[in-house]
Amino acid sequence: MVTLDMWDSHLDMKISDSGKEATCLHKDGFQYMWKGTRGTHGVIGGCYYYEVKIIKNLNVDMPDTAPKNQNICRVGCSLPLSPLFLGDTAESWGWGGTGKKSHNSEFDDFGAQFGPGDVIGCIMDVDNLTVSFTKNGRFQGIAFSGISQAARTQGLFPHILLKNVEVQTNFSRLNSWFAPPAGCFFIDEATSHFLTDNPIDHPRRMEEAEMILMIGLPACGKTYWALKHMEENPRKNYCLLGTNTVIDQMKVSGLVRKGNYAERWQELITMATPVFNRLCEIAGQTTRHFILDQTNVFPKARARKVQEYKKFGQCRGVVILNDNDTLQERTEKREKEEGKFVPLDAVMGMKQNFTKPHMDEGFTHIDYVEIPEMDAKRMIKEYNDEGWDYKRRNGGGQGAKNRPNKPLDQRDIKELKFDRLGFNEGGERKRVRSRSPGRARR
Repeated sequence: MVTLDMWDSHLDMKISDSGKEATCLHKDGFQYMWKGTRGTHGVIGGCYYYEVKIIKNLNVDMPDTAPKNQNICRVGCSLPLSPLFLGDTAESWGWGGTGKKSHNSEFDDFGAQFGPGDVIGCIMDVDNLTVSFTKNGRFQGIAFSGISQAARTQGLFPHILLKNVEVQTNFSRLNSWFAPPAGCFFIDEATSHFLTDNPIDHPRRMEEAEMILMIGLPACGKTYWALKHMEENPRKNYCLLGTNTVIDQMKVSGLVRKGNYAERWQELITMATPVFNRLCEIAGQTTRHFILDQTNVFPKARARKVQEYKKFGQCRGVVILNDNDTLQERTEKREKEEGKFVPLDAVMGMKQNFTKPHMDEGFTHIDYVEIPEMDAKRMIKEYNDEGWDYKRRNGGGQGAKNRPNKPLDQRDIKELKFDRLGFNEGGERKRVRSRSPGRARR
């Protein structure tokens, strides 16, 4: 029996025990976030159909958002192991309540608008590689033709994307609202010859679930490592938890992060933190695989966080350490690309208190992915010394230098000098305690 797959969904989408109904967390910041889910099964041939009924729009507090963009349902299909943002990538095809069809972040007029009370049917014709839609039993036309031939080998899966909407789905003729077009069948009628399972992991017990806790300073490369690990292990279907992933869910027409929100960036960062904390609470009670993408350098807070996942079969710490030259280079790159600035005082506070993780904090594994563990103690000691020295020189953290770094385009050229000893802040040469691995001592 085909249902919505609660293992292949955003954490803030609430799927009923039957797998047929879906609704959204929609308060305290969650009202700005899109939530997607895919079906438990797809088809590799034939012409199959499923239905989505929009039950109601959820009441939300979004004074800065146009009413038409506060409650949206998007219906369609996708290839497995693809992003949950339906219509935003080349592997998914959708039709939204605003009357737009979407594929690969291209949005075009299609059909009419739809909302509460309407029933949208999605026709997945794998034989002819087309996707069509119906509204309240009326055929709306072919929305997409010449879709990826990978549908014939990987499968084409039912997929919905919601923003503050409650829906009910139907995959069988028995419970249908409307009959499918001639020559098309409900997906529950598909034979094993055409039906294929969602290939992701479905851990049924906490002991089968895995949590990876990233550990490292801001901009050290944690998110890069996490995304690469997810790409290399697609069937694990890791759920990445971090403030950036929260903001990625606050999309408008497929545009994400700073480019979409401009001067609202800091406001969204502030909003993302409590949302992230709530998602972590949900994650600790959910049988899925997670990666927590934060700094996690403070030992007591880190140990408390690991304890929230103590029932998981694996609690793995991944430590990323790098010398000041590498860290500064990555920090500048992130500032340019994301506009994300961390106050210097905050970074130095982390360096001052950075503690090497230990197994007795609750980890089952600890991995050092850029420098070997034998060098970690020395580098962390250098971090600590630099942090304590900064605190002494700046009056216990109350000095004028505690302000955040300015964006690169607002800095004077004197603030962007480099020399062989490291980054020169404000024209004053600073001694850099650590060197890149393999750099000869002079």
